[in-house]
Amino acid sequence: MKNIFTKEEQVITLAEEILSSNRLNTVEDEENYRALLEEYRTLLKQMMRVVKMSDRMQLELKTMSNKLKIASQTDVLTGLYNRRYFNEQYLKEWKNAERTQTDIALLMLDVDYFKKYNDTYGHLQGDDCLVALCREIQRAVRRPRDIAARFGGEEFIMLLPETGREGAISVARGLLSGIESLALEHAGSPIKNMVTVSIGVAVIVPEDGFTMDSLLNMVDSALYNAKDEGRNCFRVYQP
Repeated sequence: MKNIFTKEEQVITLAEEILSSNRLNTVEDEENYRALLEEYRTLLKQMMRVVKMSDRMQLELKTMSNKLKIASQTDVLTGLYNRRYFNEQYLKEWKNAERTQTDIALLMLDVDYFKKYNDTYGHLQGDDCLVALCREIQRAVRRPRDIAARFGGEEFIMLLPETGREGAISVARGLLSGIESLALEHAGSPIKNMVTVSIGVAVIVPEDGFTMDSLLNMVDSALYNAKDEGRNCFRVYQP
């Protein structure tokens, strides 16, 4: 929009040249011409102000639209993506994995004995605990297409496209180590005096007979195995 008034400015320059060259026939003609030029210049300034205001409004609307888009994709408390956004990206990455026949991995995390945590410390501190955990979960998101989302109350999920078994296990180990390093006190936990998580890991290459729900069921099963086998650990789905 910067050069939108270039032609108008050229017209004003030409008009000023005509006035200075004494090419007008009478003094009255010159006065009328000058008056019209001043009116034109005034209108041009007004139009330029309107355009600038319009540009500012466009920028503000774009900024607001971006903020609303981000708000619609994220969980209010934790700042991670919400389940709706996860579902959208999961569908997109599943189709891509089907087409390219590449691995797709899911990690599902559950905070161990979180109800006991809330009973012991209260729900406000429980929220603070989740926020701290989610900062650590977000740190595990290293690649542009990897995402972490809040899946339920104290349950979280990570989507890792083009990630094989060893890569997913490495992320799970890093999460356990990172969350342990937070050393968040949990006096109500029967397994440890700090906050821990259980993690399920599942990896497949989409083939005939497998669906998106298949992989979700696998990672859910792996998570329950981690819980059944003592918690504060990860388990990989075994068919």
